[in-house]
Amino acid sequence: MSRPLLPLKAGAIIFTLLWTAWMMWWSGSFSSASVVILALCGAAVGYLWYRAMRWQFERMGMLPRRDDASRSS
Repeated sequence: MSRPLLPLKAGAIIFTLLWTAWMMWWSGSFSSASVVILALCGAAVGYLWYRAMRWQFERMGMLPRRDDASRSS
């Protein structure tokens, strides 16, 4: 795991947990089926958030671009 991406990955995990908890609280339903569905949706939302933030940070120059990192190796 590269060091510049570590805070972004930790943020994505925290975002996923908070989003999933919020959706469970908001729906008011804690049956096993809704917990599984919301957990899967939370994982998808967290992954999409990570990809969007990584793209944005690379675009802003806050992270090295993928093609730059592959050239230095």
